[in-house]
Amino acid sequence: SAKVREVDVKIGKKGLTQNVILEIQLVLNRDKMVKVSFRDEREKRVKLVEEIQEKIESTLVEFVGKTATFAL
Repeated sequence: SAKVREVDVKIGKKGLTQNVILEIQLVLNRDKMVKVSFRDEREKRVKLVEEIQEKIESTLVEFVGKTATFAL
């Protein structure tokens, strides 16, 4: 379940780089779910979540605090 899942991908200072996108996609394809953590303030986190959904065909399952979980 999303709650007990460890964070798979951490988004750092560089933001949503091509490598980060590829890593998210890889975990998503493998596990059908990916948990991502963000270091930015809330407003920026919301934008990043939207960006991930645009770039990667996924469903936002959970968005709590600094982590978001996406599923296929």
